[in-house]
Amino acid sequence: MSPDEFPFDNDDRWAYAPAVPERVTHLVFVDGRLVDAWREPAIGTEWEAVALRHDREARPPEPPQPAPHVRVSQWLAAVCGGVAAVDALTDEPLDDDRIDLPTEYPHPADRERVEATADLLDAVAERCFDAETSYAFRHALLALWAEDPDVVTRATSAAHVAAGICWAVGKANGLFSPAGATRVRAVQDALALRSPASSHGRTVRTALIGFRSTIEPWGRPGGVPDLLELGRCDLLLGVTRARLIRIRDRARAAAAAA
Repeated sequence: MSPDEFPFDNDDRWAYAPAVPERVTHLVFVDGRLVDAWREPAIGTEWEAVALRHDREARPPEPPQPAPHVRVSQWLAAVCGGVAAVDALTDEPLDDDRIDLPTEYPHPADRERVEATADLLDAVAERCFDAETSYAFRHALLALWAEDPDVVTRATSAAHVAAGICWAVGKANGLFSPAGATRVRAVQDALALRSPASSHGRTVRTALIGFRSTIEPWGRPGGVPDLLELGRCDLLLGVTRARLIRIRDRARAAAAAA
């Protein structure tokens, strides 16, 4: 835009430019008397380096990171659902105890949705995983129904619910490649879904976690597997919990030696 096209006078256009803080103050004294003073930005002046140093000094110090064994213990609590759950870890494989579907539902359509989802989960486990994984899937479905049934009933279809459960439980146990032997795409193909399982899985994860805290702000500590934190041991396979037990014991040994 040329000066003639600008809708304001030349002296007015700068009033609409982004403000730059005037951080340098000049004072002029003559015979000890102040005769002039003005302020200007530090950018581009010999005082810019001083202003930048002051900015660095004014920043709050970075909070100290806890020791590695403390971070690992916090991560374990996020994965398992608290310190007590970490203490009670066993490596016993999941079985089919306490995974019966509910017998009463608010509406007939709810029964149809839950039963259809359970059938799809069994089919995916048979095609892509094993019997123990099917038990973990069933635990997740029952937990969803107890904690947030809308996630089950308001989903587009039973296949979408099943895909979300498979993704969340699979990620929580490291079943998907590159950590595991199964590709997420195999689950989507088994359920005849075009949309990614992860989009439904994140909804499932949020419902399962609820308002519990997840991983600490420093992120996943080094030396631990990349497992999705669901905060529930009943969704972890025996081999996963055996791995967590070894990590727990090493963290406790490091804490004792500190």
